[in-house]
Amino acid sequence: MTSSGGDPKPYVGLRPFHRDDRAAFFGREREAAELVRRWRVNRLTILHGPPGAGKSSLLAAGALPRLDGSPVLPVGSALRPQSVPAGLIPRDGDARVFALLASWSPHEIPTEFSGLTISAYLRRYRRSPDGRPVMAAIDQVEEGLVPGPAEDGHLLDQLADALDGDLPFRLLLVVSDEHLAALLDHVRLREHVTEDTLYALGPLDVPSALQACRGPLDGYGREFAPGAAEALVDDLGSGSSPPAVEPVHLQAVCTALWARVRGQASPITTADLVDTDQVLADFCHAQIVEVAHDHLHGDVDKLVALLRQLVAEDGPAGGLTAPVVRALAERHVLRLGPERRPAMPGRLVRPFLRGKFRKREEEQPPAADQLCAARRALHHGLVELAARNVDEAMRHSADDARLRARIESFLGDMAYLRDDLDEALVHYRRSAQLFDTFNGAGRTVATLLTAIGRILISQGRFDAAIGELNGAVRRSPDKPVIQTELAWALWYRGMDSGAVDVLDSALARKGDSLQALRARGEILSDLRRPRPALLDLDRVRPHERPATKAAYAFALALSGDVSQAVRVIPPLDRESDGPTLLRAARVMEVAGNLTEAVRLARRARQSAGRRPLPPHLAAEADRLIRS
Repeated sequence: MTSSGGDPKPYVGLRPFHRDDRAAFFGREREAAELVRRWRVNRLTILHGPPGAGKSSLLAAGALPRLDGSPVLPVGSALRPQSVPAGLIPRDGDARVFALLASWSPHEIPTEFSGLTISAYLRRYRRSPDGRPVMAAIDQVEEGLVPGPAEDGHLLDQLADALDGDLPFRLLLVVSDEHLAALLDHVRLREHVTEDTLYALGPLDVPSALQACRGPLDGYGREFAPGAAEALVDDLGSGSSPPAVEPVHLQAVCTALWARVRGQASPITTADLVDTDQVLADFCHAQIVEVAHDHLHGDVDKLVALLRQLVAEDGPAGGLTAPVVRALAERHVLRLGPERRPAMPGRLVRPFLRGKFRKREEEQPPAADQLCAARRALHHGLVELAARNVDEAMRHSADDARLRARIESFLGDMAYLRDDLDEALVHYRRSAQLFDTFNGAGRTVATLLTAIGRILISQGRFDAAIGELNGAVRRSPDKPVIQTELAWALWYRGMDSGAVDVLDSALARKGDSLQALRARGEILSDLRRPRPALLDLDRVRPHERPATKAAYAFALALSGDVSQAVRVIPPLDRESDGPTLLRAARVMEVAGNLTEAVRLARRARQSAGRRPLPPHLAAEADRLIRS
């Protein structure tokens, strides 16, 4: 149970504790202290345990409050924040890395970090002024192991780069047991693993479970009568040796108990205790209904039959597909054991097999929860499920304009990820129009307009892009990264001096803006102004993006260092965009290799990527081809 002032309030549902809930977080003091000790002294710490053990709660409400005074990043996630349109995902980088950096900087326009590596981000934005290590955590890091659209899977490589470097950096990864082996399969991460690195979180022992029951009531004049809390914990811990209590089961039972005794002033006695088996059966049934709705067209009886077959002795798991198993594991009905074989937690088996399921009206989940479910389904590649969930969210959001704005943005994401750019523009514009009616939503609107501008540039609609990006600048005039996007639109329109003027203005406001420096350096290189181009590009080293490396190579070639320029050209593959290919072609022309220059120029003209050649550079490519 948790509380938030006044009468104690039950901790409802499966939501983990947040940092603001630390006053109600009991039973894990020893684990929190030990986790913080390991986190402070090791470059890498891995907190692992089964689903429902309370890993996220231990991090948020147990460990983070003990780091007061230390430089601490917000808890990171490889799941893209809902405030970040998919239209801002960089096509020349890892979407999971982009999502992580956006989650570590929730108050910044996310395009600021487009194309950055984790190491570059930490060096530029997160250095501790007094040299103390920056404390960083990633919850549910297994989300970064899930393949996604246009995904290269570089998240773990980049985390290893940051750990291998000299940055004052301490990393905590939180992962479920079934994904631990996959995490440790990463050779370079495994080099940082010691006996002290891995910290396993199990169920609550009896004293800790008692503390978790009693602690939240202390400040409210409520208490358990002698023997009552012990009876509750003994019941929940039955069936295991030594007795142990799953936190998620304790949470469900305490929630039901508080609903029963709320308002009564007397101590909670054994007569007040709820039927634990019934509560766990209801809990189990609620999760099964959700999973059946999402994956089996609502066929609850079929899913119950499959689960009964599973928990029977030597029962096969046939019929339980991987998405169903994953959904049941996320809802703590199943666990994945050795070889990822699913099994039901022991304390749930008896209530489940007794079939004490109450027939009741199915409640419609809140529309906001349905939108969250849609986001997770899309992340896992379950596009049909994502579409159903977001449709239901839209149908039940009539009275919530802000939620409708979020839904429209998500619909834009879905369209963008399936390359339906016109449909994405429709939904992003609707979302921006809705958000524009709310006070304080200027940054959100600017972010959406920036995504719209990027899409329009990729479609060759440069005048429209300039209009949208001017609107974004008006709403967030202090963000050089948006001015940088406007400069690119002007550059593609052929307005060279206008683009440079905008970047000069952005850098006058914030002289170390990585995006603005990189853009100005690339544009000056294309304009055959190597000296100022090199000055800008030298300030943004190391160069992470192929386009920047190619611009640097061309500036070197123009300045006379041709042999170094040829060595600097980035690897070119079928995913290389038009500007990168043309810059490489121009380097080869200066180097005297006209055959290779023509070949690369042809590839640049044929490039169908989302970063096409602007008209004036297309003309330059045609000149090379004719030569």
